Amino acid sequence: MKQLICPDHETVELIETAIPTIGQGELLVRMNACGICGTDLMKVYSRTVAKPVQIGHEVVATIEQVGDGVANFEQGQRVAIAHHIPDYSSHYSRRGSGPMDACFKHSNIFPGGFAQFIRLTSQHVQYTTIPIPKAMSDTRALFMEPLACCLRALDRVTMFEGDSALVVGVGATGLLFVPLLRDKSVIVLVADLRAVQLDLAATWGAKAGFLAEKDDVVAGCRDHSAGRGVDLVILTVINHTALTLAVNAVRDGGTILLFGAKPGAAIPISVWDLWRREINLISSYSTTPDLLPRAMAILSRPEYLLEKTISHTLSLDDAPSGFELLHKGEASKVIITN
Repeated sequence: MKQLICPDHETVELIETAIPTIGQGELLVRMNACGICGTDLMKVYSRTVAKPVQIGHEVVATIEQVGDGVANFEQGQRVAIAHHIPDYSSHYSRRGSGPMDACFKHSNIFPGGFAQFIRLTSQHVQYTTIPIPKAMSDTRALFMEPLACCLRALDRVTMFEGDSALVVGVGATGLLFVPLLRDKSVIVLVADLRAVQLDLAATWGAKAGFLAEKDDVVAGCRDHSAGRGVDLVILTVINHTALTLAVNAVRDGGTILLFGAKPGAAIPISVWDLWRREINLISSYSTTPDLLPRAMAILSRPEYLLEKTISHTLSLDDAPSGFELLHKGEASKVIITN
């Protein structure tokens, strides 16, 4: 079978490898589509990430083979899959920090999402394999895992109806926050370098959008929050400029949510300012399996047209060019099909 791998820095290549074999309680699935995530880009292009490294985790697939003892799935059924599973009895999981559990970080699908066939362990079958409703397209179901990541991030902050939020960076994942916040009756503001992304965010409920390098984002935030500043800033891009913007745009007592980061990123923030203004600094890494059914239920709603964020659909043979397009900023969301 074909599989896309990352053997070295800035390198992705297609290889031929054996189809995985499955055991008791496991599934063999045929990949229908797999999205290229920002994490995949970071793994490929960051020199701080050891290579080789496994890539691909936003997967929709069709069940090819059912292992002995599997009762809830059948051959030919479409499923959406996530890749990490915590130990639910661990100290971390019992305190809401499942992604910090060692089992979570070490678990994964085999051999990765960018492969024609994928083996799902019994734990993946039990916890992270979600049936796709018959009326839902593969391209919408593909967003189950990234949407669940956004759900966990919002679960980690307190928001009330009528609050305001600024999303900095409304790419393929940042956009997902817009309808989620809108559904909470939160005033949603967005900032990005690309006008086309601001326009798309507006169609999903953003009240105002700002070009980060042109508009006065801080003044805009104050205009929409009675002069206070926003209650929440979500950073899907974390760098010196974005962090400075967040500190200036958030209200006293507000929250900055760190959602997207890269190795080596630093936090050039005055601790004095954080303390005297009581700014809450929260981070959110990944999601947990319990949020996957919630995400799938949201995707079943007709207004959640997240597939509109897809700019390119490429075959496995052309997958390396998809990474190049994203790395150069020439694509918003790329999915790879079998």
